[in-house]
Amino acid sequence: MRFRSLPLATGVLAIIAVVLLTSRCWAHWFELGSSKDEWRLKYDGEVKAADGDKVTVYFTVADQGRLKPIHSVFVMAFSNPDRTGKQLVKTPITMKPTEDGKLTGQVEVGKEFADRAVIRIFTLTVDGRSQMSGPTAGARYYDIPLKKFLKKAPLEASSQSRSPVAPPSASNSAK
Repeated sequence: MRFRSLPLATGVLAIIAVVLLTSRCWAHWFELGSSKDEWRLKYDGEVKAADGDKVTVYFTVADQGRLKPIHSVFVMAFSNPDRTGKQLVKTPITMKPTEDGKLTGQVEVGKEFADRAVIRIFTLTVDGRSQMSGPTAGARYYDIPLKKFLKKAPLEASSQSRSPVAPPSASNSAK
């Protein structure tokens, strides 16, 4: 009689094992809040118009600061400005080391996402301590708004010359 429930118990145990194992595989990310020294990151970026309706994002990290080593860097855009909406863009920036020890990379994204996109830096360590244990185990990320680099250079083509708009002359004004 005991053997009749053995297949049922085995099946239930297998389902529980699958559920528990998949929960360990889900990614957990926690935002690093603002810091008065921006986590001692030293970076620079530039956004230039590219072919069609795209922009090229250039990003350089001169010093990884308190987030050393940086795990990955993405350009991300969400449907809501507070990043609670649907993810519209998630494009990785392949960061390559330069001769002077900096990390640099570039990526193209749609021009329509440039005003709401962020450069998201992921790390597994903060201040030299691993963030992969304990109740809040998971990667940490720091967002840099792409708007910060858009102010340096407008996205419109500079080849088009614009004539300055002159104020109306006094003779044309209504009396």
